[in-house]
Amino acid sequence: MPIDDDLQASLVERKIQEAMAAGEFDDLPGAGKPIPDLDLTYDPSWWVRKWIRRERVRDAADALRRTIAREIPRIEAGLIEDAEARLTSLREAIDALNEHLPEADRLSLPG
Repeated sequence: MPIDDDLQASLVERKIQEAMAAGEFDDLPGAGKPIPDLDLTYDPSWWVRKWIRRERVRDAADALRRTIAREIPRIEAGLIEDAEARLTSLREAIDALNEHLPEADRLSLPG
Protein backbone atom coordinates (compact mmCIF):
# COMPACT_ATOMS: atom_id res chain seq x y z
CA MET A 1 0.00 0.00 0.00
CA PRO A 2 1.65 3.28 -1.12
CA ILE A 3 2.18 6.06 1.39
CA ASP A 4 0.52 9.39 0.67
CA ASP A 5 3.08 12.03 -0.45
CA ASP A 6 1.92 14.50 2.23
CA LEU A 7 2.18 11.85 4.95
CA GLN A 8 5.65 10.84 3.77
CA ALA A 9 6.79 14.48 3.67
CA SER A 10 5.51 15.06 7.21
CA LEU A 11 7.26 11.90 8.47
CA VAL A 12 10.53 13.02 6.90
CA GLU A 13 10.11 16.53 8.28
CA ARG A 14 9.41 15.11 11.75
CA LYS A 15 12.56 12.95 11.60
CA ILE A 16 14.61 15.99 10.56
CA GLN A 17 13.18 18.06 13.40
CA GLU A 18 13.94 15.27 15.91
CA ALA A 19 17.52 14.96 14.65
CA MET A 20 17.97 18.75 14.88
CA ALA A 21 16.62 18.75 18.43
CA ALA A 22 19.01 15.94 19.34
CA GLY A 23 21.91 18.01 17.94
CA GLU A 24 22.82 15.53 15.21
CA PHE A 25 23.48 18.35 12.73
CA ASP A 26 25.46 20.59 15.09
CA ASP A 27 29.04 19.69 14.09
CA LEU A 28 28.73 19.15 10.36
CA PRO A 29 31.71 20.30 8.25
CA GLY A 30 31.13 23.76 6.82
CA ALA A 31 28.33 24.60 9.26
CA GLY A 32 27.53 28.29 9.14
CA LYS A 33 29.64 28.83 6.03
CA PRO A 34 28.41 29.48 2.52
CA ILE A 35 28.34 26.51 0.16
CA PRO A 36 31.59 26.63 -1.85
CA ASP A 37 31.31 27.50 -5.55
CA LEU A 38 27.55 28.00 -5.30
CA ASP A 39 27.73 31.18 -7.37
CA LEU A 40 29.65 29.54 -10.23
CA THR A 41 27.98 28.41 -13.43
CA TYR A 42 27.48 24.67 -13.81
CA ASP A 43 30.52 22.79 -15.04
CA PRO A 44 29.87 19.14 -15.93
CA SER A 45 33.53 18.32 -15.20
CA TRP A 46 33.59 19.95 -11.75
CA TRP A 47 34.40 16.71 -9.94
CA VAL A 48 37.32 15.95 -12.28
CA ARG A 49 38.77 19.40 -11.70
CA LYS A 50 38.48 19.06 -7.92
CA TRP A 51 39.94 15.55 -8.03
CA ILE A 52 42.95 16.76 -10.03
CA ARG A 53 43.46 19.65 -7.60
CA ARG A 54 43.33 17.25 -4.61
CA GLU A 55 45.77 14.86 -6.29
CA ARG A 56 48.23 17.66 -7.06
CA VAL A 57 48.14 18.76 -3.42
CA ARG A 58 48.53 15.15 -2.30
CA ASP A 59 51.49 14.65 -4.66
CA ALA A 60 53.12 17.85 -3.41
CA ALA A 61 52.53 16.77 0.19
CA ASP A 62 54.05 13.35 -0.49
CA ALA A 63 57.12 14.90 -2.11
CA LEU A 64 57.52 17.23 0.86
CA ARG A 65 57.18 14.31 3.30
CA ARG A 66 59.91 12.44 1.41
CA THR A 67 62.19 15.49 1.51
CA ILE A 68 61.67 15.95 5.24
CA ALA A 69 62.10 12.22 5.93
CA ARG A 70 65.35 12.22 3.93
CA GLU A 71 66.80 15.38 5.52
CA ILE A 72 66.00 14.85 9.21
CA PRO A 73 68.28 11.79 9.61
CA ARG A 74 71.06 13.68 7.83
CA ILE A 75 70.62 16.61 10.21
CA GLU A 76 70.47 14.31 13.24
CA ALA A 77 73.65 12.57 12.09
CA GLY A 78 75.27 15.97 11.78
CA LEU A 79 74.23 16.84 15.32
CA ILE A 80 75.76 13.64 16.64
CA GLU A 81 79.02 14.24 14.79
CA ASP A 82 78.83 17.97 15.50
CA ALA A 83 82.34 19.22 14.78
CA GLU A 84 83.06 22.92 14.22
CA ALA A 85 83.79 22.34 10.53
CA ARG A 86 80.41 20.63 10.05
CA LEU A 87 78.42 23.21 12.03
CA THR A 88 78.07 25.61 9.08
CA SER A 89 76.84 22.92 6.69
CA LEU A 90 74.52 21.60 9.38
CA ARG A 91 72.99 25.05 9.88
CA GLU A 92 72.57 25.35 6.11
CA ALA A 93 70.79 21.97 6.01
CA ILE A 94 68.46 23.01 8.84
CA ASP A 95 67.75 26.35 7.14
CA ALA A 96 67.02 24.56 3.85
CA LEU A 97 64.60 22.21 5.61
CA ASN A 98 62.96 25.12 7.43
CA GLU A 99 62.18 26.71 4.07
CA HIS A 100 59.78 23.81 3.43
CA LEU A 101 57.80 24.34 6.64
CA PRO A 102 55.47 27.10 5.36
CA GLU A 103 54.55 24.84 2.45
CA ALA A 104 53.93 21.97 4.87
CA ASP A 105 51.61 24.19 6.90
CA ARG A 106 49.82 25.30 3.75
CA LEU A 107 49.24 21.72 2.65
CA SER A 108 48.10 20.74 6.17
CA LEU A 109 50.14 17.59 6.19
CA PRO A 110 48.82 14.92 8.57
CA GLY A 111 51.48 13.40 10.76
